[in-house]
Amino acid sequence: MKLHTALFTALLAIAPAAQAQNVQWLETKHNFGAFDESMGPVSTDFRFINTGSEPVAIVAARASCGCTSREFSREPIAPGDTAFITVTYDPAGRPGRFSKYVAVDLSDGSPRTKLYVDGTVVGSPTSVALRFPAECGSTLQLAKGAVLVGEVAKGKTRTTFLEAYNRSTEPVTPKVTGLPKYYDVQVSPAEVPAGEQFTIIVYMRSADCPLYGLVSDSLTISAAPGEECTIPVTAMVRQDFARLTPGQRAKAPHATVADKSVDFGRVAEGVSSATTTITNTGKSTLKIHRIYTGDPGVSVSVDRESLKPGKKATVTVTVDRTALTGALLNARISLITDDPDNPVQTIRAVGEL
Repeated sequence: MKLHTALFTALLAIAPAAQAQNVQWLETKHNFGAFDESMGPVSTDFRFINTGSEPVAIVAARASCGCTSREFSREPIAPGDTAFITVTYDPAGRPGRFSKYVAVDLSDGSPRTKLYVDGTVVGSPTSVALRFPAECGSTLQLAKGAVLVGEVAKGKTRTTFLEAYNRSTEPVTPKVTGLPKYYDVQVSPAEVPAGEQFTIIVYMRSADCPLYGLVSDSLTISAAPGEECTIPVTAMVRQDFARLTPGQRAKAPHATVADKSVDFGRVAEGVSSATTTITNTGKSTLKIHRIYTGDPGVSVSVDRESLKPGKKATVTVTVDRTALTGALLNARISLITDDPDNPVQTIRAVGEL
């Protein structure tokens, strides 16, 4: 037992010496700052001094990723001498901020040391365009040239994200304007460092939107005086019927269109009109939320917005011959009601020019 105790005491005495730090690193972190991808690989030297009494050598150096490489000598460094390891980062195809390291093991058994390199790569036009193909002035690149909110149930809020990139060598503070009051917008981060990504967060509050169906707006992004771009913002607002019970559906209104194809025949010169009707064939009052078309030269109106069971409304389709192109008229008209079975119906205006 005494022999075991003596051996354990000796090991305790040796352990601290084996783990002693016999080298002094002059630095273990280096920041390259913001630099253009076109500069190619960037390098820095991490130096250390052998402060011990025995020679020491670098036995291994492992990079955290393939984008980072290292060069060093395996020759022993005498006490008091200085040595270095060169760490290189390759920015090709890697725009944005980075933080990498090289883990170094020495022959003296001291704890592993991690040497960190970080910085921000201002991407080349080619590599940035792969991820952010839409230009916004000379400073910003966008992941998409439009904000597509998608379908939103009336009364709900939907959040959409647009990723963007500051391709300049200076920080910018992007501003977003131009949207109606039923939208809120946030830019994160508010100040975008050179060569870094940011996100434009768009909140669509459909409860405050007066329209059903396709809602088309636009927003303007500016990052510097005279540097701005305007892109479309679209959403599809619909009524939410998910909570209707079977009994409520049985008593719901139904919109029946007499003729879903309004035929103008050979369209007359100037302005001409044709009609069709909507009948409420359900058991409760029908609300016509909206009837509209996006086709040029065609307009549409309805003479009432509320129909009791059995009642009819007249839809008038008007065509301006001078605004039409091509040989045929084939316009799409969208009818939106509170009919849970057919909330969106399509009426066609057709004819020959």
